[in-house]
Amino acid sequence: MHPPSPPRSIGFFRRLVNRLTEANSSEGGAYGLFHLRSEVARLQASVTRLTSAFEQRDITSVKTLLESADRRDFEATVRDRIHTIPLPDGTVLCRVLGRYKMYVDAADTSLAPHLMLEGFWQYWITAFLCRNLDRGETVYDLEAGYGYYALLMSELVGAEGRVVALEYNPWLFQLLRRNLALNGQDSIVVAHRIVASSKAAAAKELPVRLTGPSTDTNQAVQFRRGSATSCIAPAMTLDGLEPGSADLVLVSVFALEQGALQGMQGLIDRSSSLRIILEFVADRCPNPRDTLESLAARFPLRFIDVDSRAKPITIDRILEIGDLSLFLSKNEPR
Repeated sequence: MHPPSPPRSIGFFRRLVNRLTEANSSEGGAYGLFHLRSEVARLQASVTRLTSAFEQRDITSVKTLLESADRRDFEATVRDRIHTIPLPDGTVLCRVLGRYKMYVDAADTSLAPHLMLEGFWQYWITAFLCRNLDRGETVYDLEAGYGYYALLMSELVGAEGRVVALEYNPWLFQLLRRNLALNGQDSIVVAHRIVASSKAAAAKELPVRLTGPSTDTNQAVQFRRGSATSCIAPAMTLDGLEPGSADLVLVSVFALEQGALQGMQGLIDRSSSLRIILEFVADRCPNPRDTLESLAARFPLRFIDVDSRAKPITIDRILEIGDLSLFLSKNEPR
């Protein structure tokens, strides 16, 4: 008689020991070796599946992940790697895009909840940047905040490229610099505490969205949480900030209010391949139709849809929607 097979309810290693015992017995040697090979083959298949699953979770680069996964898989993979640690200074250390370590303000109810609980922000812009930024390019990030896009863009342009991040809010600027250093990107990203404007000004009073804790040093630019509604920051035009051309400029709503577009006309003129991603909110723009008409005179009007693709759009449709991401460039996007 053949020796009985071990019950399937017991573990793999117990079954393997039983097969080895059978293989060494004179009575069931051939039978035991046959089943031993079967168990080893099953183990190899399990290891292959585990290796594949691990490699999918190990995010070597955001761009590679986006190229190999649809939106649902991308979001699931990033969420699977979420981790948050509250810190005594009122910040939370979290893992973003499955790769970056970022400090965010625990009192922030706008961007921080997305980074802490989702691990990403604005999928459509994130995916669009990964598809349309190349190594060696020069990028401006206006109102960089915690540095979410600055970190992503620094990965995309690489050591050969350059990212210039502007953030006027002193508390956010401090967190921006901490995040860049924490991720080793402070050699690629140059951070300035200024606001992009239509003209230069040594001091400009600006509203603050977040205020950080007071410290014993640098009191002039630090505020106790909730104690200040404005701050003073220098203003600068992009035309006068640095010489040379740029490949991409990411413009926030607030930067638009402060006249960033008016202050970068020279940069547009000297950057033949410039792409602009503009977060446009009609209600917050002083003259939305005039602004859009001036943009349409220089660029085809496109918006970045939720599928991360840039599509044509009219001025009337933009004003009807009121809040969307515009893509401005003479070149066709990818």
